[in-house]
Amino acid sequence: MTVRGRLVVYVGPMFAGKSAHLIAAAKKQADVLALKPGFDTRDGSELVSRDGSHLAAVSANVWPAEAHRYSHVVLDEGQFWVSPHYRGDIVQDIQNVRAQGVDVTVGGLDTDYRRIPFDVMERLRDEADEVIVLTARCHVCGAPAAWTAKTHDTGHLLETGDQELYEARCDAHWTLPEAALKRGSGRG
Repeated sequence: MTVRGRLVVYVGPMFAGKSAHLIAAAKKQADVLALKPGFDTRDGSELVSRDGSHLAAVSANVWPAEAHRYSHVVLDEGQFWVSPHYRGDIVQDIQNVRAQGVDVTVGGLDTDYRRIPFDVMERLRDEADEVIVLTARCHVCGAPAAWTAKTHDTGHLLETGDQELYEARCDAHWTLPEAALKRGSGRG
C-alpha cells in the first residue's frame, strides 16, 4: 500500500522568501524534481532566490510524466501554473502524484497585485497538509507586508518581474497602480 505524499504550500507576497524556502526544502531531500513555469525564462534552468540560493529546475508547461519517480517535487511560482501557461489542471496533477507517495512543496503568491486571491493557490491551500504564510518587509516603511503592489500598470495580470515592477506593501501603503485606479478596478 502506497502512503499518500504530503503537500506543503508556501504563500505570501513578492519578496517574502518563498523560493528560498522551496530551495531549502528541496536540498533536504535526495531525490527531488524542481519545476518552474515554462514561460518563466528568468534564471535559465534554475530556481534562484534573492538570498543567493539556487537549485537546478525543469521548465514545464505540462506535468512531467517522470514526476512519480521522485520522492519530492518542488513547484515554484504556483500562481502561474494555469492556462495559457500550463496545459492541464495542476491541482489534479499534484493530487495524482501524491497518491503515488510523492511529497510536493509549492510556493506562490496568494493574491495578485489587486489583492484578489489566485484561484489555483486557493485550491492548493485547500488540499495542503500544511500552509506556511510568509510576509515580506514593506518597501515604503519596513513594516510586515502581506501584499504585492505593482509600481506601474502594464495591462497584464500574470507576468514575471522583480523590483522594477513590484513591491511588497503593508496595509497602510498598499495601492493600485495609477492607471488601474483610473479604470476603476481598484478597491475603495
